[in-house]
Amino acid sequence: MPARLLTLLLVVFSLTVTTLPAASPTGRWSGSWSSSSTGHHGPLRAKIRAVDANTYRALFAGRFAKVIPFVYPAKLQRVPGTSNRYHSSTRLPLLGEYRMTATVTPHQFNATFRGKKDLGVFRMSR
Repeated sequence: MPARLLTLLLVVFSLTVTTLPAASPTGRWSGSWSSSSTGHHGPLRAKIRAVDANTYRALFAGRFAKVIPFVYPAKLQRVPGTSNRYHSSTRLPLLGEYRMTATVTPHQFNATFRGKKDLGVFRMSR
């Protein structure tokens, strides 16, 4: 009898466990960026669209030194085995390779970035 009860409980429990949906970065985001290496910071916006279930195209736009605008594209790839983590590696003219790792929730986009001589964060919401 105890074995049947245990089996029944396991079946009921397995039916109630659900997988969380992937946190999609698709859409418009706004917030700020800051560099811990240089102390620079500024506003940041992003527009992100899905390419497939694990790949997204992002266009980031912001300001450096309050008056110098910048725009750069990036391809975000979902980190295998996760539902809300993404990584990107983008070569920027004159600045070299920049790598980013982001964690996305339905309302927050938080990322760290690293370049040859730079390290910082993106903090955005929608």
